[in-house]
Amino acid sequence: MNNLGTILLTASLAILVFSALQTIYGIYKQDRKAIELGRLALMTNPFVIVLTFTVLLTQLARSDYSNYYVVMHSSEHLPLFYKMTSIWSGSSGSLLFWNLILSVFTFIVLWQTRKSIEDRIPMMNLILAVLSGFFSFLAVFYGDAQPFREFVPEAAAGRGLNPLLQHWAMIIHPPILYIGYVSISIPFAIAMSALVSGQLSEDWMKFIRKWTLFSWFFLGTGILLGSKWAYEELGWGGYWAWDPVENASLMPWLLTSAFVHSVVIQERRGMLKFWNMLLVILAFHFSLLGTWITRSGVLEGPHSFSKSTIGTPFIIYIIGSFLFFTGFVIYRRKNLTPERNLEAITSKEGSFLLNNFLLVLSTAAILLGVFSPLLYGKEFKAPWFNSWGVPAGIFLLLLMGAAPLLAWRKGAGAVFFSTLLKPFIAGIIGGGLYILFYSQNFTKPDSKYGDVLAEVYSVLTVTIGVFTISGIIQEYYRGIRARREEFQNENLFVAGYRMLLKNKRRYGGYLVHFSLVLVFIGYAGNAFKINTSVRFFYELQPPTSEEIVYQSIDKAMIGGYQIEASTLKLKPVLISGLGGEPNIQNVIVSQEGTFGIFRGTDKLSDLVTERRFYPQISHLTGDFETHIPTSEPAILSMAKEDFYIQLGAIETSDLKSENPDLPLMFMQYYFTPGSEMDKLKFFLNFPKQIVANLEVWVNPLVKLIWLGSLLYFLSGIFLLLPLGETKKKSEG
Repeated sequence: MNNLGTILLTASLAILVFSALQTIYGIYKQDRKAIELGRLALMTNPFVIVLTFTVLLTQLARSDYSNYYVVMHSSEHLPLFYKMTSIWSGSSGSLLFWNLILSVFTFIVLWQTRKSIEDRIPMMNLILAVLSGFFSFLAVFYGDAQPFREFVPEAAAGRGLNPLLQHWAMIIHPPILYIGYVSISIPFAIAMSALVSGQLSEDWMKFIRKWTLFSWFFLGTGILLGSKWAYEELGWGGYWAWDPVENASLMPWLLTSAFVHSVVIQERRGMLKFWNMLLVILAFHFSLLGTWITRSGVLEGPHSFSKSTIGTPFIIYIIGSFLFFTGFVIYRRKNLTPERNLEAITSKEGSFLLNNFLLVLSTAAILLGVFSPLLYGKEFKAPWFNSWGVPAGIFLLLLMGAAPLLAWRKGAGAVFFSTLLKPFIAGIIGGGLYILFYSQNFTKPDSKYGDVLAEVYSVLTVTIGVFTISGIIQEYYRGIRARREEFQNENLFVAGYRMLLKNKRRYGGYLVHFSLVLVFIGYAGNAFKINTSVRFFYELQPPTSEEIVYQSIDKAMIGGYQIEASTLKLKPVLISGLGGEPNIQNVIVSQEGTFGIFRGTDKLSDLVTERRFYPQISHLTGDFETHIPTSEPAILSMAKEDFYIQLGAIETSDLKSENPDLPLMFMQYYFTPGSEMDKLKFFLNFPKQIVANLEVWVNPLVKLIWLGSLLYFLSGIFLLLPLGETKKKSEG
């Protein structure tokens, strides 16, 4: 099947080269038949890529160890679901998945424009053919992008899927993020076809806006899902670490956010034409840059792959493409002059312009931080990003709240008393109530709060958040009231629903703003986060089952919480997706600690946290090599805060000797055949007394982050679905 996959990728490259050449010839000769032939060839490519993708999926499902990718990223002991989703866990598989999404989106946009004969359409086809051709070119000529490399002789076993990726959020996070990355290609191709052809009429704006909104939604959803995965799986008590690959996804999202807003100004006021072309170019190339960062190996992070030979051709393509299309923007600058000039910086269009400036400036700062190891010889850590990112985020939140309340062309002073005053007062009151709330309800550490600036930022965030929410409520109230004056037979809810459907862009956008405000307020709780480490003393208990049990009666106090240790178990967890007897390849060793959580005399919960040790199997011999540890935190989620614990390292009781390798000891004990006496010999190897480290976090307001994330998803779906768009203007 490796040969079949390679033939299909070669066929894809040939089809795309043919399509590009036919389109170039047709444009040059103004030959409609050649252009149509190029378009049809481009529309056949998705079928070839789908078949290629199916071949690799089949090899993964069958655990075909003649395929190098299958050997390195799958295993016969994985459940079928994880086998299939491992297709995007490695570099060459994820690039093929990227190619698949791009070819499908290309087919969709070609179908959407099949009846168009405008001069810019062939240029769009050419841009998409060259882009798809680049990915097929990598898959054919570069081994690190080749998903059908042979493993000779056939491997004895698969190395399996990275244990960190065996989590529901991480399974759906990459494809959603890839859809966001790849779909930026479509608005880019549409905009650049208009630019290169010189056909700059405004009729393309609605088309490009829908595709950009689609990309922005999937990028944002992917980022938020990634935060959820990091919080639940990595066991470090946080949801965002400013990791280079996290930043790689954030940068194109910020740029598409800027573009989504600035397109409104171009449609309404005929402004920012030149700027919008630059924005869509930046958004597209930053999506490619994110892919390059992940796969080139030039920067390291928990998401990145090892060093790869595709890094050089990838960055050459990015730089060459960026310079080419930026040059065209400069060349067409006279055709991109604004129809009107900015009349007031505090007008609606002025706030949008400030929003754009801040988003692009933030992207530039993130880019500097991402490449700090190469530029400065040291990596800029989270404190550096937070030093400017937090105030920038607060200012963005202010613009988000103020922009809907401002007027076109007029300054804020002209509308302050009519639209801004009530939300402003509500924000001040909300900030004051928040101070009272956190001072009385948040868990306090043993010492006083040390970071006063973080506390100020938190209060500012909530104040501006309440201002923004109040403004949204005010706008909804005014819209519903105006509608009920026109349609007096509608009740409050019907009027609100029909108003929302009739003007989705405006009122649906407010829902997105509301969701982001919830996320921001959730972030504000981080200012009062508590983190500490405690140690518990355990004693080995006599063996009564296949589990090794340690017992403790230690207690610890964290703020107003009391933690009571009870048992710490070493036990087997079977991961076989096919059933069968436990063996050295399909058994995880679990270190499982149980802790009772009390507030005062009230028991809140029993929390169970684990460290799991996955077997790493040699693909050459099928023998055990080592263990890969992962964290399984336990979270007690309450309305105001999360109580989050993670079992850490286990040490000898004297804290001086080398830490015992308990997982390896347990495997020797568990897999020892023979009598109970034989097992007892291995049982006696376990240390009689141990000390377990427990990391504890108290995270205020985290629930609001996940609530805001859910609302972001729902409001984005609402904006994308064609609900209400076919309704006639006459209602009621």
